[in-house]
Amino acid sequence: MEASETKIITLITDFGYKDPFVGQMKGVILSINPDVRIVDITHNIASHDIEEAAFVLLESFQYFPEGSIHMVIVDPGVGSKRRALIVSADGHYFIAPDNGLLSYIIKDRTFKAFCLENERYILKKESPTFQGRDVFAPASAWLSKGVPVHDFGNKVIDPVVLDTLTTSLDKSRIIGKIVYIDKFGNAITNIKVKAEKIKEVKVKQLILPVVSCYAHSENRLAALVNSNGFVEIFIYKNNAAQLLNLKRDDTVEVLLNG
Repeated sequence: MEASETKIITLITDFGYKDPFVGQMKGVILSINPDVRIVDITHNIASHDIEEAAFVLLESFQYFPEGSIHMVIVDPGVGSKRRALIVSADGHYFIAPDNGLLSYIIKDRTFKAFCLENERYILKKESPTFQGRDVFAPASAWLSKGVPVHDFGNKVIDPVVLDTLTTSLDKSRIIGKIVYIDKFGNAITNIKVKAEKIKEVKVKQLILPVVSCYAHSENRLAALVNSNGFVEIFIYKNNAAQLLNLKRDDTVEVLLNG
């Protein structure tokens, strides 16, 4: 596809709701295309946390119709020389600063990327603190009206990719890390493997049993393969991250059967 046909724009930011930032972006979008549907995925990404936002995008975009536009704004480099991107991949569109937010999207997929630089489709070229409103929001809206991706600017062949998905694999084990801790204190890893292949999971020198759902391991630490295919560490009705002082980037080892 050369332009969006679905007229859905999703939003992921670290803006929260105290300030008027989210509302201002929505106002810009609706001023350009009042027929678009805007879906808030979350605005509670931890401040400046690019990796967290990248993972939330991965977990979310695939459940929207093809042609949807996903705008992700966590932008500690706003106002600097970092590029602004529009990317098409897997039948979806992604608009974000070029700081690694799209790492999960482009790492293992065929994609086309362009720089957002055509002044026809932005509010202000000079926007030192709020390019979410002045660059990314109007570009999202114009894309939803059918502007082709290549009209926004020059092609980009080297978007920034974080080392977020890298795991170490041999015949007997996979070594990865915790990449996301959810509201319940469950620690989600970057390890994707089928449950039947797992012998045990190790974290912080602890060996964890592997179960099929949370309720199958009452009152003890355990692991499972979650609904998105990632190995997850939890304590039923409790907070595994707090109890074990688990943090993102902590090493997790999966021992494999046979």
